[in-house]
Amino acid sequence: MYKPLRISLLVILPLLMPAQLLAQVVALDEGESLYEKRAGWLPYLFASDSLGTAIGVAGFTAGTLQPQTSTFGTAFITSNDSILLSGAFNNYRPVKNGRLLIDSFVLVDRFTDQRFYSSPVPPGQPPAGSNDSNPESYTTGISNELTFSFDFKYRLPIGSLKNDPIAVYRLKHGLLGSGPPGGNAWNPMLNGQTTFGTKFFYTYRDISDFTFNQLGTNPIDEELDARTNGLNFWLEHNNTDFPRNPARGSRQVFNIYRDFGLLDSSGSWTNLQASLSKYFDMGRSDWFNQKVVALNFWTSDTVDWQRNPDGSVSHRPPPKYGSELGGIDHLRAYQSGRFHDKSAVSYTAEMRFIPKLQPLDEVPLLNYFQIDWWQVAPFIEAGRVAPAYNTDLYFKDLKWDVGVGIRLMAFRAVVRLDIAVGEEGSSIWAMISQPFSRTGK
Repeated sequence: MYKPLRISLLVILPLLMPAQLLAQVVALDEGESLYEKRAGWLPYLFASDSLGTAIGVAGFTAGTLQPQTSTFGTAFITSNDSILLSGAFNNYRPVKNGRLLIDSFVLVDRFTDQRFYSSPVPPGQPPAGSNDSNPESYTTGISNELTFSFDFKYRLPIGSLKNDPIAVYRLKHGLLGSGPPGGNAWNPMLNGQTTFGTKFFYTYRDISDFTFNQLGTNPIDEELDARTNGLNFWLEHNNTDFPRNPARGSRQVFNIYRDFGLLDSSGSWTNLQASLSKYFDMGRSDWFNQKVVALNFWTSDTVDWQRNPDGSVSHRPPPKYGSELGGIDHLRAYQSGRFHDKSAVSYTAEMRFIPKLQPLDEVPLLNYFQIDWWQVAPFIEAGRVAPAYNTDLYFKDLKWDVGVGIRLMAFRAVVRLDIAVGEEGSSIWAMISQPFSRTGK
């Protein structure tokens, strides 16, 4: 029997910046100039089990400092005294006509009812967060977080970027009109965009007045904290026709995360990730302007992970890093970080339809958001975590979910609302960008 639908941090923008969101791509409408300054803002209201009722505002600017730069920001407060502030400045070019671009991001939050799937469990039960773990094995408490990062991206002078590192796309009613070549035969020297990045990341998180849910303990008047800092080396080859809303082509992203155990880090760890995506254009029809099959395979392994005889783990990435499933991108029916272990694998298939019928542009209040199209995307996902990286990881005891996404092209960016149902219940997530379109966590 399924549990009632839960709304999981239903916010439009607060989670959009923890990873690179194709900031080096510029999308312009017909007749719009690269040198025009653009801006927009959006008030929002939402409710969730862990936050209560929240009210917030989000905004963006584009082209304010340089033609390709953009800024994002959001903030909200809730009825249970939680608060979040987040902002990013993307695509800064320190050298005129250079190929180096810089992104920056900061997040500060305080949640008074935060859940982590890490907890002592009764004897004989699987560790909390493992593939066969009890969904009630979690810790709740008051959590504070500070995260910031600086990402240095070098756009290689090959393929579509041979002459210009900034990819400018012209749109017609939100669909691709013209742009750099992509989606053709896979050859990085001739097609697509290849980017190498190095990101410095830092996260501090603590939890206090916490309760071990499965054990039914009273709130513990202590504070636990975890700190991580390090470097993320990543390589992306994007051979799609339009990276923000691909209709054909493929994309490969490889990440190496390394916390060296320096400064105030809680411990060293090393994580490897790979994401492979493929898109098939199924053409137009009497009812739809676009039909696309989107497939993704994602896998992760923490190579120095070590489970000790007492059950503790050495060289373990903190929450939001490492081999995790559940949340906005993988196994969306499950809570964020529901599953975590040394290794993980995820499979996703979506069918994306953009109807010809577009009534939203006739609604006066919605005209401000420049909504070009809406999209319906049924999807299915499967995946699991495991204590070792072997063939069993790929096929045995996979968790699953099914769902449907509603996406909008607003301000030339994709906004999505995904509803998913799985073995442990249902979740709703709101987010910027299509699934599996980011380069890292």
